[in-house]
Amino acid sequence: MRIEPGYVEIVSAVLRDLGHDPAAFPVPRTGTVTEDEFRIMSENIVALTQEPSIALRLGSSMHLGTHGLLGHAILSSRSLRQAAGLLIQYSPLRGGQGNIQLAFTGENAVLTFEPPFHVEGAPHFIIELFFAGVLAALRQLIGPLPDECRVELSYQPAMPEDVYCRYFGTRVSFGHRVNRFVGPNERVDQPLSAAEIPVADMYRRQCERLLRDMDAASGLGAEVRRMILGARGRFPGMTEAARRLNMSERTLRRRLEAENASYRTIVDDVRNYLAREYLRETPLTVGDVASLLGFDDAANFRRAFRKWNDCSPQVFRAREQTQNGTDSQTADQSGRCQQTATQLYMLPHHKTLV
Repeated sequence: MRIEPGYVEIVSAVLRDLGHDPAAFPVPRTGTVTEDEFRIMSENIVALTQEPSIALRLGSSMHLGTHGLLGHAILSSRSLRQAAGLLIQYSPLRGGQGNIQLAFTGENAVLTFEPPFHVEGAPHFIIELFFAGVLAALRQLIGPLPDECRVELSYQPAMPEDVYCRYFGTRVSFGHRVNRFVGPNERVDQPLSAAEIPVADMYRRQCERLLRDMDAASGLGAEVRRMILGARGRFPGMTEAARRLNMSERTLRRRLEAENASYRTIVDDVRNYLAREYLRETPLTVGDVASLLGFDDAANFRRAFRKWNDCSPQVFRAREQTQNGTDSQTADQSGRCQQTATQLYMLPHHKTLV
């Protein structure tokens, strides 16, 4: 399971809304955690707040950007079916023993969820967190939910039913055989807003690639790269990056130095990868690419690209066009520019704050 920086921010905000000082709460670390660590963190939240609606509050406060790579991949999906496929495959709440399924019955699409574990003091915490988060994401994708939508839960309510309706934003009923969300399947294949963005498919593919490789990546440098992608719309400066990673700027610098890295080199690595993807996969002009990557002018971008790759953007694009369709090994041997370590892609526009 993964704790994204956005999750920590949501926890802090909800704790403040409930009158608690987040500084008094042991803030979870970002990155990969075990299910036991996540369970203990959830139990601590429940014990601290003594608030029956805490999972509903947390889930409904989330937006797609909160979920890091997964959220950005979903935002770039062309349909709800594609978005649901990403959710089923990569949701951190599925865990090792949980189960998420999407089925179609007559006129309905049915999303079923069984949690990987139960939280002491709030046995339905994970279920309520999951569905509140899913419905918040769904509203972000399509706007108000159709009247036919409903949530069916397998247990009896621990609060007045209108509390569930308020946070879910749709009808809720209890005592069913399974936990599921039901909605009209006529919306499943309708185009989402990303269908209008020419580079959305490339962005989604890059997110999926990094999601697949996430377990193999290790070290703070890899975490910083993922954080940069999670900061949708700009490249955060080192001070903001340290805050998002719950450490001081000095600690971030020291730990990166221990990995023979620096924040500047990681940001440049990300920018280089994005530049190469833009040049390889889109018809954008060199000036457009420079603007999207936060360069003041195309000349500065050309100088940086040549420093990174020992070739100009125009030469790189020409080589890629020439090598298109050839064996990748042959292409590498023929002098292809060096691959960067970062496997990232972000939608425009970016601002570099380093």
